[in-house]
Amino acid sequence: MGKLTGKTILITGANGGFGREFTEQLLKEGAGLILTSRNETALRTFAEEAKRKYATGDVIAVIGADISTTDGCRELYAKTKAMVPEIDILINNAGLLTYGYFHETPVDAWRKVLQLNLFSTMELTALFLPDMIVRKQGQIVFLSSTAGFIPSSYQTAYSVSKFGVRGFAMALADEVTPFGVDITVIYPFWSDTDMLKSPAFGTKRPKKLSPRMVVSPEKIVRTSIRGIKRQKRHVYPDMFAKIFWWINKVYPMIGRQPMEPASGGPAAGGKS
Repeated sequence: MGKLTGKTILITGANGGFGREFTEQLLKEGAGLILTSRNETALRTFAEEAKRKYATGDVIAVIGADISTTDGCRELYAKTKAMVPEIDILINNAGLLTYGYFHETPVDAWRKVLQLNLFSTMELTALFLPDMIVRKQGQIVFLSSTAGFIPSSYQTAYSVSKFGVRGFAMALADEVTPFGVDITVIYPFWSDTDMLKSPAFGTKRPKKLSPRMVVSPEKIVRTSIRGIKRQKRHVYPDMFAKIFWWINKVYPMIGRQPMEPASGGPAAGGKS
């Protein structure tokens, strides 16, 4: 794809930390953006400010939609189609996280995580993908996480959802590449967004992250856009993501807790 000038790009979760960074940086790239979030009022205010600040690109539309529901996904697709005949890139950015012991987290809470992070991403892909296949061009971007290849305890549902996003994207890629559709999966580490303020449930309290372990959204999105432009399949947008990926390749058991061996027997998971 190379350049993004004049490309029509739909960004979900556009009012969040990554969403705002994607908006500002893609406007500087000269793209035409369709922004969506549940809070349409706040998003519209931000979009107007961003347009004045970065006049290179354009905000084509701001759409308030709750994509955590099937009806919300369909509504977003219908409104988008009514405004533009086609989109070039879909950025599945919207996400949710909860913290705490899984057994102490309300079912409704972790279901919402799976619904928004994984199932809604699949639904939106199912809606927008056929148009791209007909045109034999397009790109779908998925925001996974380092928690999508390293199991992340106390964020169990989040980790499951991001493993799911990664698996879905990788499986889908071989299906759609012959039709001219590119798939890009991004794996950011912890970043200074509202994710760090996610709700905690039960008795387990989140530890405060060292500032050294938190990467700026600006840096993550800048590297992500570079990967999108190059149509890369996998993008590790920060130092920690790259390090953990290479560690995971060498020692793929990372994230699992060692278990005591049975009396006189081999350790659990080992070869007998």
